[in-house]
Amino acid sequence: MIPRARSAYPVLALLALAVGAPLAGLLGLGADTEAGASSWAFWRSAYIRNAFWFSVYQAGLSTLLAVLPAIPIARAFAYHRDFPLREQLLRLFGVPLVVPSIVVVLGVVSVYGSDGWLPLGRSLYGLNGILIAHVFFNLPLAVRLLLPLWESIPQHHWQLGEQLGFGDWHRFRHLEWPALREGLPGVLLLVFMLCLTSFAVVLTLGGGPRSTTLEVAIYQSLRFDFAPLRAVVLALLQLGLCALVAAFTLRLQRLPDVEPGLATHAAPVLPRASRWWLLPVALAGVYVALPLASLLLDAARGPVAAVLANPALWRAVFFSLAIGLSAAALATLAGYALLRTSSDLARRGQARRARGIETAASIIYVVPPLVLGTGLFVLLSPHVDVFNWVFPIVIGINTLMGLPFVIRTLGPAMRQHRARHDLLCASLGLAGWHRWRCVDWPLLRRAFGLSAALVAALALGDLGVIALFGTPQTTTLPLLLYQQLGAYRVGEAAVTAAVLLSLCLLLFWLLERGLGGRRDA
Repeated sequence: MIPRARSAYPVLALLALAVGAPLAGLLGLGADTEAGASSWAFWRSAYIRNAFWFSVYQAGLSTLLAVLPAIPIARAFAYHRDFPLREQLLRLFGVPLVVPSIVVVLGVVSVYGSDGWLPLGRSLYGLNGILIAHVFFNLPLAVRLLLPLWESIPQHHWQLGEQLGFGDWHRFRHLEWPALREGLPGVLLLVFMLCLTSFAVVLTLGGGPRSTTLEVAIYQSLRFDFAPLRAVVLALLQLGLCALVAAFTLRLQRLPDVEPGLATHAAPVLPRASRWWLLPVALAGVYVALPLASLLLDAARGPVAAVLANPALWRAVFFSLAIGLSAAALATLAGYALLRTSSDLARRGQARRARGIETAASIIYVVPPLVLGTGLFVLLSPHVDVFNWVFPIVIGINTLMGLPFVIRTLGPAMRQHRARHDLLCASLGLAGWHRWRCVDWPLLRRAFGLSAALVAALALGDLGVIALFGTPQTTTLPLLLYQQLGAYRVGEAAVTAAVLLSLCLLLFWLLERGLGGRRDA
């Protein structure tokens, strides 16, 4: 008899505490009589209404500009599997998943700023700059999420369409659109949620109060105005908005399982299509490559020696690596504990409970990091100096941010592995450390490596929570880069951004290859 896996329940208890305590702090202050009066007065102000509606407007527009072009691009990738540079372009489209937001902001300024290759001048700051940066991040993500939809269409459907003489329009209408109709709403809502909770992009490219979102308004209320009541109202608004979007998402079918790594997937043989479909692929490749190339050129022309000789840079590197590696280790262990129980429940036919455990790991989509940070600030500030607790807070919130990625990358491999090998291990008496060493680790190490690499790169480049709690003594690389941009030290910022980008990619590669091993193993 196979023993039940109960490793998820202590993790779920910790998740409930990590999310429930900050929310209790927010709701407790919001329920106060004086706070309630201040909240209503603040809601009547133009500032909060503008922040609310601009958050929704920019997220909606960013989603449309990112996802709609991704449809013909994914279609071209699906139809043309033999064109030159296809694999290299797919790898390029995987890079934005691990590039820090603040690095992309500097690349966007380098290309589209007043002295850039395609100058927009002052009109870059505001909605234009926000849209450019959001499309950079989310267009490749949407392509990688939509591409498996074409690969999921059975081969005999394509063959039947050929026999019936389907042209491009009829093929799209009768074969491709039914698959798109199932997956597209989930992709749209995922990208909308990512744009709605975007912080670094709006903070640096917003350009003023007219382009302020709820996330940025929360940060400004706590760090600059020191108005906790206003921050609570904004945080509760952001929480309600994210919960509403998440509720719509849960009613839709799940997203296709896609590794956010750099590997490609097998696909059925599709009919021949016009080479004109490759034009949007080329344009998207140039769009993604331009900010990165411009940033690296600016860094090469910058004060490289002076920046590398600055002790503050290496202190920030140490802090960033400590946060990234700690969050990766904690998120991977917590995700593994959750998946052990959920895969066990799924194998026993309790699919609803299994989905509930995995959904709980994605609570960060409903309660954004800055909302959690605000709740912790309100909860802890009357009792302790929160700035002395910056690293536990930042590591904890980044762990929560990384959990959904661990579930998505490790989950499919874990479910497949347990379904295939649980009965065999039970019959051989393999359990505990011996099973882990002989069976689990060799078969799951690649998924473990990808999960840890992704979380480490995301935590290493995160600006949101450290901007709220960071001090001059606890500056990380993203915060140092933001401070250099704010002081108009653009040359130093370009070099620091190149260091941060190189560090993220190197750490991703080392963890993916070090933990994951060779791909042919």
